[in-house]
Amino acid sequence: MRHNYAEFQSLRGEAERCLEADDLNSAAAYVEAAVTLARKRHCGFYRSEPLEQILIEIARRTLSAKAEAARPARTQIGRVLHVATALNEVGGLTRMMRRWIAADEARHHSLALLRHPGEPPPSVREAVEARGGHIHMIGATRGGPVEWARALRKLSLDFDLVVLHVSNEDPTPGIAFADERNRPPVVLINHADHAFWVGLSVCDLIASSRVSGERLVVERRAIPAERHAILPIQIDLPVRKHSRAEARQRLGIPAGGPLLVSVARGVKYRTMGGVSFADMHVEALLARPDARLLVVGPGEPVDWQQAIAATGGRIMGRPETPDPSLAFEAADIYLDSYPFVSITSMLEAGGLGAPCVTLFPYPSDANVMSTDMPGLAPTIGFATSMADYNRILADWLAAPEALRQRGDETASNVKRLHTAPNWLASLEALYAKALAIPPVTPLRGQRAPADEEFYDGYPDILLNGVFGEFDTVEAILKRSVRLMSLPERLRVWGRLARTRTFDGPWDAIRNLLPEWLPRLVAG
Repeated sequence: MRHNYAEFQSLRGEAERCLEADDLNSAAAYVEAAVTLARKRHCGFYRSEPLEQILIEIARRTLSAKAEAARPARTQIGRVLHVATALNEVGGLTRMMRRWIAADEARHHSLALLRHPGEPPPSVREAVEARGGHIHMIGATRGGPVEWARALRKLSLDFDLVVLHVSNEDPTPGIAFADERNRPPVVLINHADHAFWVGLSVCDLIASSRVSGERLVVERRAIPAERHAILPIQIDLPVRKHSRAEARQRLGIPAGGPLLVSVARGVKYRTMGGVSFADMHVEALLARPDARLLVVGPGEPVDWQQAIAATGGRIMGRPETPDPSLAFEAADIYLDSYPFVSITSMLEAGGLGAPCVTLFPYPSDANVMSTDMPGLAPTIGFATSMADYNRILADWLAAPEALRQRGDETASNVKRLHTAPNWLASLEALYAKALAIPPVTPLRGQRAPADEEFYDGYPDILLNGVFGEFDTVEAILKRSVRLMSLPERLRVWGRLARTRTFDGPWDAIRNLLPEWLPRLVAG
């Protein structure tokens, strides 16, 4: 982590250099690169005052609330602006936004997309249009983070609340909302609660889905507890379209014997210490020769083949799919992904009556890496070791009637806490708190920012092993170079060329162009 921190500091220094030179889009691009590094290669901290201060200073130089028509403080929420960097059809973040908009029937909802390539997911567009809203493609206009921040702020003034579903590293909101005058309250959805963020200093309220996320917000991100709220993950009201047997048949899985199911993005099934997710289940499957395991997300990686052969092909891996509902419906037991949990998938499976099991072999200080949802807690099989995990599976499979009852109780708890109307009560409480709390005032701060506080305890020491991606600094810079001014872009482009970071000549040419250009042409 100390090596990561040193490289983070080098990128932070580049951002400070560009700020000093008044090259503000390049400064924001380096902030993004530094955060990307800290997200992919954890550096031992969850907050960076110097990075926050760079974005605040950019706002100070470029945004003037004096030029805006004065707006009174909002007293009710009728119009909500959701903001996202980009959206994928596969993944919990997109589903969460769509469900929020669909459930909140009494309000207008619109969406600002900051850097989304192409058309938004149809499910989100339909939800927004059903609430009388519009999708605004902010990043499909000429400019960079500074210009997009100006456009985002201008758009937000016509709304009563801004909800940020943005990527951890996106610098635009941290610029747009630094001046509290006239703007609506800003709520950040803490959807990556285990990872480093930027832009926290301009958010009036942070909303986490669970208590472990709240603990890191308060203890490690230095956000006062009164600026935090819990908003449980919402899922669609679970409604079966098929029986377990019918779903199994549609999936092409032979009848007979229990079916264990796990569903998540492929990256969540990383092999740890030479032990793959498939390897983890060989013992349980050999103990039950009639059982099968279906894993939707990773396909069948090379290092799963030995486990697949050892179980006679009873471990079946399939690629990611936008609609994994058949797998949830077919499950006799649902298994959390490992080592990266997938909470939304577990809620969706549990809501359909699948008893759920998760593995968490770490100290309690690392509980942000666990599945700690309120609707799952009473019935979940919470294993703290592989021996415990195999014991739970063996005991549950040996008692099918008790397993069915556990599944029914799980479904009841999930529906009660994570679907409308009870979820809407949590949403209304969030709205009320956002209106009541005074706005943050980062532009008024006079104190010099303190350096990051390095910490080598839990969960930090686990994060790189479980989540780390270990991109080089050059690979990270390639993600942000197109945000930079032309002189800085050319300087960095030369570095990337010398280090052979580009994927061939067309990639090199593409990275000479500003990021906004293809989106503008496509639009």
